[in-house]
Amino acid sequence: MVFSFFKQEPQVPPPDPTLLLAEAQEFLKVDNYEGALAKFDELCALPVQSPLPLLSRATCRLQLKKYEGVVEDCEKVLKFLNSDLEGHAEEGCTTVHSLALMRMAKAYKELGRLDDSKSALMRKNALEHKLGRDRGDANSDEPDAEANAVKERQTAEEWKEKGNVEYKKENWAAALDLYKNGLAYDMYNAKLHGNACMALIKLKRWTQAIKHAEQCIALEPKWVKGYYMKGLILSNESKIEQARDVLCQAAKMEPQNAQIKSLLDEVEQRVEYVESRLRRRKNQNAKNTNASDAQKHKASDSGNENEKQEHIEDVDSDEEYCDDGNCRTPKTIKLRVTRKQVFETIIELGAAVVGVAIVWWLSKVSY
Repeated sequence: MVFSFFKQEPQVPPPDPTLLLAEAQEFLKVDNYEGALAKFDELCALPVQSPLPLLSRATCRLQLKKYEGVVEDCEKVLKFLNSDLEGHAEEGCTTVHSLALMRMAKAYKELGRLDDSKSALMRKNALEHKLGRDRGDANSDEPDAEANAVKERQTAEEWKEKGNVEYKKENWAAALDLYKNGLAYDMYNAKLHGNACMALIKLKRWTQAIKHAEQCIALEPKWVKGYYMKGLILSNESKIEQARDVLCQAAKMEPQNAQIKSLLDEVEQRVEYVESRLRRRKNQNAKNTNASDAQKHKASDSGNENEKQEHIEDVDSDEEYCDDGNCRTPKTIKLRVTRKQVFETIIELGAAVVGVAIVWWLSKVSY
């Protein structure tokens, strides 16, 4: 049909997350992990607002021995804010992050990455201890969980102090390595994340730095340094509007903080400069468009003028002159004669002169 182009195809409604979750749970009841994984894939393809679908998919992948996918999903889970979890107390996990770290530790172990597995398990234990939920059950590998947690925190502080020494010497890379060693013992230490972030800022490694800044904000939402560092990183990445928003939030928390105010003023000036340049460019484009249109109009008028008849003035005539129905008696009358007519007239006059000359010559010869 000719008008089929204008017909709109019926829109397919997006999948219902509740229905997908119910179908996945039905597959899990009969240990059909492949079927459940397919449903969780669909669910995770939607805009994910919760870490639970990712955590469930990691569980399915672990059962299917897809260990790389388990690590990938668990890393995404850790980017969400931590929340309580029910139903996994037997694994010593009471939060979403704890269970993700447990799944990650098992996947790393199967992949032969034993150091990474130990680190993930250590982070899980440190988290549970920080929340006061580790009970030192009989299945624990550590006979004295409390003493071990205290020792880990002390070790992390020792690494932090060593890193501070290198930082003051401006050995940014060495300081960063030491801070990372400390984070291996206390992953949820906001001060260590902040110090690592500052070292990365000095090294201009913005992508890694902003992750630590966001960890600071997540762990200590009232600590203004996390917001300042994030604003500084965004500013250096030329994401000035985002930087302004973060720094405005920091300024509300500490209105008298001169460092935050100075950076915020600088960012606002950059935003104003960019906006003013955009306005000037927009105005200049409008002027160029108008000038181009005027030039085209002028060229069109010039072409029309060339097609008009030439004017020859007769200053002595007093005859009445009419133009477009309006008659007047001007002192100067413009006779409209074309170039072709002038050329033809000259030829005719030349021919007449030649003819007269020939007749005169013949008359002379005949006498």
